[in-house]
Amino acid sequence: MFDHGKIERNSILMVVGILVVVAIGGIVELAPLFYLESTIEKVKGVRPYSPLELAGRNIYVREGCYNCHSQMVRPFRDEIERYGHYSLAAESMYDHPFQWGSKRTGPDL
Repeated sequence: MFDHGKIERNSILMVVGILVVVAIGGIVELAPLFYLESTIEKVKGVRPYSPLELAGRNIYVREGCYNCHSQMVRPFRDEIERYGHYSLAAESMYDHPFQWGSKRTGPDL
């Protein structure tokens, strides 16, 4: 079998092994991105914000509303039944910074 003790005792060999494994992992993660046209699927009806919508969004961000209201319908059956179709990445393509929270205290807006 393979003697792991040899790698563990030799720090240079350990560093080379780590670099090889991280490089392989990076290639596996990044290579598919070169073959994709876009990482965000197209959604019908998505358009840039109007000036009034943008002003409202700026108030929403300024007041910190996203801290409690995540603006994200999660893909769970009960949320889909209550709020409709779950949120897609393309629906937030004009949100910078994005407003999807990780913790919801209040209802989604």
